[in-house]
Amino acid sequence: MLAYSMGANPLAALSHSAAYYLLRCLAHRRERATEEELDAAASRITEQDFAHGVAKAHKLIARFKGRMPADPALSYLDMGCGQGELTIALAQLGLRKLTAIDFLERSVERARALAARHGLSNRIQFVCADLRWWEPSQRYDVLLSFDAMEHIAEPKAFLERMKSFVAPSGIAVLAFGPLFHSPFGDHMWGFFRVQIPWRGLLFPEKAVLRARREFFRPTDPASRYSEIAGGLNLMRYSEFLAMVEETGWEFEWLAVNTFLERYTLLRRISDVVMRTPRVQDYFGHNVYCILRLRTARP
Repeated sequence: MLAYSMGANPLAALSHSAAYYLLRCLAHRRERATEEELDAAASRITEQDFAHGVAKAHKLIARFKGRMPADPALSYLDMGCGQGELTIALAQLGLRKLTAIDFLERSVERARALAARHGLSNRIQFVCADLRWWEPSQRYDVLLSFDAMEHIAEPKAFLERMKSFVAPSGIAVLAFGPLFHSPFGDHMWGFFRVQIPWRGLLFPEKAVLRARREFFRPTDPASRYSEIAGGLNLMRYSEFLAMVEETGWEFEWLAVNTFLERYTLLRRISDVVMRTPRVQDYFGHNVYCILRLRTARP
């Protein structure tokens, strides 16, 4: 796990209790659910789930601006597929050689059921496994990782591990965020009525997670961000750039804060900020990139 430093915290003088009571005033219980309830929900498959995956697939393809390969002849590995909506949508769009992995059994079971419902089981092999120890039976032309990199406990080790999955001339397509140090990087927006930017940096970790237990996930005993279901690794944007370099990958393409694409002025400001050391870590919301091993380039 990456070291986490609160740094200069304007609310550092607040006690845990004072911070908690301030946070609870901003929270709601509309999405409160136990682990048992989440398991039950995972067994219910709806058309809305599939439609969400299709919409997300189209958004990803658009944000990669045609750089994400969609070739039925290529083999794909979806690393951290979650409940499979996106993987299944990609299969419907024409991909035929897909392997998808996640470590949460309820997610994989839901993914299999959704694929079967749409007649796509023959195109996707779903595997419930931990990627740190999983041994593939083949190397893949394209590695996919969507909305996962900020959750992986040891991202540098994961980038290293990815090298054993990719074919010699293959690529890795990554899209992830928000990163923890960005305005909404604590991933806690689901139960707050009022959103405070940089909440994870401004408030003590234990106070935020105490509010999370009360208003969002009452049966999750996590006392650290790394312990919540899915986990948060607190990785900074600058650390990700360094990890890519140190593990032997290189950027074939990189874009940050792609949601600003339609806003020309904000896009230009973001581009300047994201090239500025130190400052960049606090404004890097999402990252879209394509990686290739340096030794694989002619």
